[in-house]
Order: sequence, then structure tokens, then C-alpha cells
Amino acid sequence: MSFEERIERERKSHEDDDILQESIKLKAKFAHITKYPGLKKLMRKFENSYENLSGKIVLDYGCGKGLDSLKLLKAGATVYGIDIAENYINETISLAEKNGFTSKKYNFQVMDAHNLKFENNKFDLVIGNGILHHLDKLVAINSIYKVLKPGGRLVFKEPLADNPLLKIFRFFTPKARTIDEEPFSKADLRKIIDHNLWETDNVLFCGIINAPLSIITSYIFPKNPDNFILKFGDYLERKINKINFLISWNQYVLFDLKKK
Repeated sequence: MSFEERIERERKSHEDDDILQESIKLKAKFAHITKYPGLKKLMRKFENSYENLSGKIVLDYGCGKGLDSLKLLKAGATVYGIDIAENYINETISLAEKNGFTSKKYNFQVMDAHNLKFENNKFDLVIGNGILHHLDKLVAINSIYKVLKPGGRLVFKEPLADNPLLKIFRFFTPKARTIDEEPFSKADLRKIIDHNLWETDNVLFCGIINAPLSIITSYIFPKNPDNFILKFGDYLERKINKINFLISWNQYVLFDLKKK
């Protein structure tokens, strides 16, 4: 399959099938999978990138339906957003307008994330939540690097590939993902982190223990995500994640990279 055909399949999965909504529905069935301790910590760090954005120019890379874009706007940034799906862009614009923001503060448009149509060194910050694994990762990173200002930050949360239990879960839930998406392998991690483009490379992992456990506890203690099983799992997870050999067995990675 050609590069262009892959992009078109991704577009159809989002525009025609609304794959993002299918993923949201699936996670709602396993409520704890979005609430276990390590993931909450990772998301707090992701959302810390929203702080002190007054006067900053930010790109929401793969903006989806605009939830992160709205947070960035509320934090004072001028926000650009791109997505492959026109319906998502329309929803993002509508969300911004409903919350009182005008086009002076935002610019949302349909665009191929591999080939950003912005001038070099434009953005102070580029954020993305689960988008790189839908793309050719190195092509995408190189495109982002060009549009980041020197000293600008890239903050991305992405799924990881190697946990065998999560592989089984993904196999039995195909409607929640696109055919071509590829979560990050250990080799992918090395390519990004060791790409020699970044002044600093802070990387956080979560879910090696608690992602599979949270599927179970969602049924055992449906109203109590702060249960003793996940607390103990978090303790084990922090110990295990000190062993670099197993990092790609986590559910998620958070990249917080600063351009040289």
C-alpha cells in the first residue's frame, strides 16, 4: 500500500466511521483504564504543558474534536490545530466559538500531519494526544521539528505496542482503532528519543501493570478506581519501570522534548 493510500484510509476511518468516538465508547466500558494512578500522573504532566501560554503560539497536532485546543485557548495561547478529518475540524471550530473565542485566537484546518504547511520556527509548543502512532513516525517528527522554534517543546502522549495482554485486548476490539495505526515499539522509542534533535528528552511511562489490572477492577469495583489493587499495582509498576528493558510493555509513553 502506498503512503497516499494509507493517509486516505486514516481519513475515512475518522470522517466516515468516527473511530475516535468508538474509542471513547470502549474506554467507557472499562472506566478504570483512564483513571489508574500512573495514567493520572502522566496526564497531569501532559496538562502542565497548558500553563503559562499567554502570548504563545501553539499547534494542536491532530486536534480531533477540539478538547485540548479549547484548554489551550483558555490558557491564553493562540492556537493552531490540524486534523485529517474535516468533520473534526468543523467540531473544533464550533467548540471554540461556543466558548467565546474568535478566529483571531485560532486557526483550525484540514492538513496531512506528515507535511505541515506552516513556516519554519513558528510554534512555541506542539502537543499531540495519540496521533503519532497513526503516522510514519520519523516523517512526522521531522515535520514537527521544522515548525518548532529553537527551544520550543513537543509534548506527546502515545500508546505502546509490546505488552502481550494489551495486544490481546486490541485484537478483540478492532472497531476502536484504525487498520494502519502502529503503537510504539521499543525500536520506535529509540528512534524518537535518540534522534539527536532534542536539547532535553523527558520521557514518562505508565500502564505495564495497571492497564491490564484496570480492565478487571472496572468490573470488580466499578465505582472505586482508587482501590487497593490498583494502588498496589502502581507500587509494582514504579519498581518495574526502573528496568529499561521492559518500558515498551507499558500502555502509554509521554514525550516532553525540547528542540535544540
